[in-house]
Amino acid sequence: MDEIGYAVGETESTRIIVDSTLKSNWKVTAGKQEWITVLECVNADGGSLPPMIIFKAQNTNTAWIPTNTPPNWYFSTSNSGWTSNSHGFEWICKVFEPESRKISGDQPRLLIMDGHSSHITGSLIAFCIEKEIDLLILPPHCSHLLQPLDVGVYGPMKRYHAQEVDRYSRAGIQRIQRSDWVQLFQKIRGKGLTCQNIKSGWKGAGLNPFSPRQVLNNLPTPLLPPPSTPNTPANPEDLDISLLNSSPPNDIELRQANKVFNSALSANNLPTSPVQRYAKRITHQIESLNAENAILRKELQEYKELLETRKKRKNGKRIKLKGEFVFSTEEVFENHRGG
Repeated sequence: MDEIGYAVGETESTRIIVDSTLKSNWKVTAGKQEWITVLECVNADGGSLPPMIIFKAQNTNTAWIPTNTPPNWYFSTSNSGWTSNSHGFEWICKVFEPESRKISGDQPRLLIMDGHSSHITGSLIAFCIEKEIDLLILPPHCSHLLQPLDVGVYGPMKRYHAQEVDRYSRAGIQRIQRSDWVQLFQKIRGKGLTCQNIKSGWKGAGLNPFSPRQVLNNLPTPLLPPPSTPNTPANPEDLDISLLNSSPPNDIELRQANKVFNSALSANNLPTSPVQRYAKRITHQIESLNAENAILRKELQEYKELLETRKKRKNGKRIKLKGEFVFSTEEVFENHRGG
C-alpha cells in the first residue's frame, strides 16, 4: 500500500504553437486548485484493491461523486488533503481487510507499507495482529526503490493525469470541479493501474520474483578513493638538467626537480634546512605565477578573436518592414542583396 498526491490543475511540460506577432505568450492552465490524495494497494499477481480518495474539505459531498463511479470506491476528507492517523486505520479496516479477504480467504496476508506516521499506529498494528495480517515496514527513504507502486505504477499515472488536465485546459475549462476530477481519475487509473505495470513494479522492486540484486544495481555507486602509489625516493641521477634550464619551467618540471632535490637531501641524512623550505616555497610561487599566466594568455586569445570578428563585420542596411516585423535569416539576406 502507498499513497499518491495529485495537484489538481498541474499539467505536463509541452511545446505549444502561438502567434509570433504576440508580445507575450502564455499557456492557459486550470491552475493548482487543491491537493487530492489517493491510497492504492496492489498485489504480486497484478491485481489491485479499490482506492480511497481523500479531498481537502470538512465533509464529503455527494455532488463530488459521479453516478458512474464504481460502487466499491472509498472517499474521505481532511483539512489538508493529506492522510492522517485515522485515515490509515480506517483504510485497513474498511478497505484492505474485507477486500483482501475476498481473495485470500482464511490464509494469512502480507501488507507492505512505508514507515509514514499516518500508516503505522498502535491501533493499526493491533488490528493486524488480530486479523492475522503480517505487516512489513520498509526502511525509510527507499520507497522509490522498494515500493512496487512507486517503481512501476505511479509514474505513468502522474503522466496520464497531466495529459488529462491539459485536455481540460485546451477545452477552456479553467476550474476542474471535484466531480470532473473523479471522472478524470477513473480514466487515468484504468490506463496506469494495469496488470502489466503492477507486475513490472513488483519485479523492479526486487520483490517478485525475489531479487535483491535488482535493487542493489540501482543504488548509486560510492566514490572510491584513488589508488595510492608507493612513494619511492627519486634518484638524483634521473634528473634531466635541461629541465632546470627551460624558460620558464612548467609545474610538472618544478615538482620533479623539487622531488629530486629533497630526495638527495634525505639520502645524505641531512635534516630539514632553510634551503629545503626555501626551495619548496619557490616552487609554490612559480606554480601560482604559471597559473596566472595561463589565465592571462587565455583571456588575451579571447580578446584577439573578438577583435578579429569585429573587423570582419560590414555596415548593415535597414530592412523595410513591408507590413511585417519578423524575418527569418534567409529573408534578411535576401532583402539586403535585393536593395
